[in-house]
Amino acid sequence: MAMRRASMEEGKTAHDVEEPPPAMEDVVEEPLVEQQVKLPQSEAIMQAIIRSSKPLPINPGGPDLPNPCAWPTRVLQQVSDRLVPWRWCRWIALAIFVGALTARVALIERQFFVAYVLAIYIFQQFLLFISPAIDDDELHTLESGGEFRPFVRALSEFLLWQRSFCSTGAALLATFADFLDVDVDGHALVMYFVLLFFYTMRQQIQHMIKYRYVPWSGSKKGSNKEKGKKDETYDV
Repeated sequence: MAMRRASMEEGKTAHDVEEPPPAMEDVVEEPLVEQQVKLPQSEAIMQAIIRSSKPLPINPGGPDLPNPCAWPTRVLQQVSDRLVPWRWCRWIALAIFVGALTARVALIERQFFVAYVLAIYIFQQFLLFISPAIDDDELHTLESGGEFRPFVRALSEFLLWQRSFCSTGAALLATFADFLDVDVDGHALVMYFVLLFFYTMRQQIQHMIKYRYVPWSGSKKGSNKEKGKKDETYDV
């Protein structure tokens, strides 16, 4: 009996020694599961911060200083957004504005330099309107591929109208300021502008022929468009 009891005690001690300690996997798995759950949440928060259009406050504890230009900018943006669909009305108003400026300069027979500066500025904006927004090196890469790509302007149609309308209004107001009247020959300015116009347009047409593009977006070949539907996209 004593020997059997000793052998049983030895077996128990051997079993206690051979039994491995409790695995740490159960202890480690819980934080791993929590980490796997927290990682997508942190990524979602970072994506929300990146996609947010509102700037992050630099000094959250400090007082917010009022921006005096916020209200006029918001009003002008709202007015511009409402004027975008009225394309023909906008350009008719601009034509009337330019006609009023031309009639005033012809009647007072002064302020030829103001009219010349306005013509040069509008012509420069028109060149941006018919020019591509990409560089010449990228035009080479587009020329090699046969994929259909619409023409992307360097200046949109609405911005062309907006800048032309504002500059025409400023020039009309400048004709009432006598100190802005520069004594120049009006016929010489007209001749110089005509020569500049034809020379610049010749260079622009040669650029179009060289890189094989046109200043408008045609329809894609093979596209089936339903009849009676109009394109409601606006170039802003």
